[in-house]
Amino acid sequence: MMEDDVMEIEQLIATLAPLMSMEREAENCQSSEEYRAFRRRVEDINQEALDGLRQFIDDRPNWGHTDMQSVYYFLTKHPDLIYSRTDQGVLTALINEAWRGKRGWKA
Repeated sequence: MMEDDVMEIEQLIATLAPLMSMEREAENCQSSEEYRAFRRRVEDINQEALDGLRQFIDDRPNWGHTDMQSVYYFLTKHPDLIYSRTDQGVLTALINEAWRGKRGWKA
């Protein structure tokens, strides 16, 4: 990875971290209505994270599937994003949604 990539990954982490933190709150929802209200509350932050993930890959037209996998593994092990297995599942789902179909990425 080049220095610009590292800087942009740090920006991506800064975009993803608030959502990952908020997603932990979902575990405390006591009903489906409470969960739906939670989803509405984080909708904009979720969309911002998806957009950031998509843009990160779109900005690297020469990257292939292997490069994307490297970023995926880096993010899913980053201490600012991952505190539990649940976090890893949330981040994986987010990345899969954002990157589905890009350069052969499959969920």
